Amino acid sequence: MRLSILDPLVLPKGSTSAQALRTAVAMAQAVERLGFTRYWIVEHHDVAFEANPAPEVFAVALAGATSRLRIGVGGVLLNHYSPYKVAEALRTLNALFPGRIDVGIGRATAGPVADRALQRLRDAAIPDDHAAQVEELIGWLGNDLPDSSPFRGIRIMPDEPAGPLPWILAVSEESAERAGRLGLGLACSAFHKPEQAPRTAAAYSGSFRPSRHAAGLAAPQAFVAVRVILGETQEEAERLAMPVRAVFKLRRLPERIMVPQLPELDEAIAAMGGMVPAETAPWPAYVVGTPERVKETLLRMAGETGIDEFMIQDFLDDPELRLRNYTLLARAFGLESEAPAPGI
Repeated sequence: MRLSILDPLVLPKGSTSAQALRTAVAMAQAVERLGFTRYWIVEHHDVAFEANPAPEVFAVALAGATSRLRIGVGGVLLNHYSPYKVAEALRTLNALFPGRIDVGIGRATAGPVADRALQRLRDAAIPDDHAAQVEELIGWLGNDLPDSSPFRGIRIMPDEPAGPLPWILAVSEESAERAGRLGLGLACSAFHKPEQAPRTAAAYSGSFRPSRHAAGLAAPQAFVAVRVILGETQEEAERLAMPVRAVFKLRRLPERIMVPQLPELDEAIAAMGGMVPAETAPWPAYVVGTPERVKETLLRMAGETGIDEFMIQDFLDDPELRLRNYTLLARAFGLESEAPAPGI
């Protein structure tokens, strides 16, 4: 089993964005020593308690501070951008850190105001051409756009090898099949509709074809992204899960309440209407428990999907607590580590 981290760069209370970025660099160094495989950072906009608006920039600091860990620009929201400009940034990362950069390709709304702010033409309708955007981006990453492309004569660093490695962020079977047909990696999200993950994984493996693109894959690669909250006891884990539960409940209300920081435990309990125990569903929205319980759940999920890598997201705002939990999880799975990870 391989384990990886998806970091939303939550600001610890009383901290600044600059401090949160430096903490993430130290965390990446620590989990590399613990034996984790990847460290991805998400692209979110207009989230007050996160410090991650430009993952393609911050990836340079993370990759420069580590030596083996794969660093992921963990969600390029391609619906907002020019594939050409995105590819220029990613090709630069690939040249600086060959063989160590991943890119997750997705689409999402950042909210009506942020979405408009991201647009170059603020009053123009945005076409639903995501599939074409993805294929264009992959063509740029390997400098092998089709002959029919009007941009066929342009190259990005043609003297450098193809890359970085692209992954499709997928919740649905449709997105997973696109990843398979293009011969790309599958980043299977078990965040929003976790019960769909086994079908999504099956759709990917059933549709996979070796990629015709130089930046693609000859054989399938996939991981499942899950929200995991650990504690040394079950009771501690359930308490630690309450703030993130409250954040997403409030965010999904019709009023779309965006809190300025992660709530305290009592605030979270009030928002949720009481303590919420760990779910017992086969595919819970939050995997909550001791390292042993989490391990048991992830191994069962691996058996159902045939996928042996899980990307962990926790949304805790205490760096020392996060590192303790990653250390406990690494030990539970017997990851190979160089030495005990130091404090953050």
